Amino acid sequence: MRQVGKTSLMKLIFESLTGEQTYYFDLENFDHLGLCNKGTGAFINYLTLMGADLSKRVYAAIDEIQYLKNPSNFLKLLFDHQPNIKLIVSGSSSLDIKTKFQDSLAGRKIIFELDPLSFEEFLIFTDEPAAKIKREIGGFINAIEGNLKDGIPLVGHHFAERLQEYLTFGGYPGAALQTDMETKKAILRDIHTSYVRKDIKDIGRIDDVYAFNHLLQILAGQAGNLLNVKEISATVGLSVNTVKRYLFLLENTFVITLLRPYHSNKRKELSKMPKIYFHDVGLWNTVRSSCDVSGQAAGAAVETFVFSELKKRFIPNEELFFWRTTTGAEVDFVIRHGGQIYPLEVKASELKKPAVSRSLRSFIDANHPEKALVINRTLFHIEHVNGTEVIFLPLFAL
Repeated sequence: MRQVGKTSLMKLIFESLTGEQTYYFDLENFDHLGLCNKGTGAFINYLTLMGADLSKRVYAAIDEIQYLKNPSNFLKLLFDHQPNIKLIVSGSSSLDIKTKFQDSLAGRKIIFELDPLSFEEFLIFTDEPAAKIKREIGGFINAIEGNLKDGIPLVGHHFAERLQEYLTFGGYPGAALQTDMETKKAILRDIHTSYVRKDIKDIGRIDDVYAFNHLLQILAGQAGNLLNVKEISATVGLSVNTVKRYLFLLENTFVITLLRPYHSNKRKELSKMPKIYFHDVGLWNTVRSSCDVSGQAAGAAVETFVFSELKKRFIPNEELFFWRTTTGAEVDFVIRHGGQIYPLEVKASELKKPAVSRSLRSFIDANHPEKALVINRTLFHIEHVNGTEVIFLPLFAL
């Protein structure tokens, strides 16, 4: 995604390489782009001119690699013929990267997908005492592995204000670092408009930006729900194929995920309608032009938050799914982890007492998971249903 901190992370890596030879290239700078487009010979000559000793290890960071004319060939030649040059490369649009990269670079690369800040990372940015408590109590993995710390019911008040802020403005670092609400909104609006202008209009070659924005707003209203492409097509006045193309663009530019249902039969799993989620709750609020996450919006905001937290730990449609039967029973998320499956139900309300829904009971009866979770605002509780340990876990402890 754009503006999640790729450049900052690269510079932090360079700061940690004390005493090493480090060189940074920003391909949004036309001079740097022109140099790299001349090929590896010009690149190596420049490093030598700048005093690099190529008989020793050299670290080169190349930001926004997708702007190169032939990035895969450039990187492959450096990797194969300059073993002392170690490359750290970033790109913002997987769609543009997939178009430009003619070679897979198999065996030559390790890929890291950088997400917006998790809630715990957001606390590190904004409230270090609360972040320390969050690290101590653990989270989802601790819950399913049975090593949650005591005292969870006593610490919720440390997170209430920050959690509401996160549910409103999400995890983009630029917004998280601001204290003024209007400035946060302006940063998110800029990310949104820059995305539409750069990634979609140029890379996606979309002429009717109005229709695309209309679709995006409709999708924001569908967040957390089943996505019926034919209905969406009729609503926005676009052909089914155009809607499918726009959905493909949105997924490949890290804005949405179409989450598939969990099913033991792969054919059935792939044939059913997906659910749609935005990757960041702040961007979701910006698209729908509202920062009000109370009332009817509360459920979708909390579910979007839970999805974004789970997505940072589990690969959607490989380890993360939802579950729905033909009779309408539904569990919000199903996670594959360590050879086990774990259903996870989301409740946006403040539960006063534990209550296991009929849908969650149906999943337990059908699949017999070792553990299940009910994510809610405040309640922490453990009980057992037909041999399954059901953990009621507060939102802040996810």
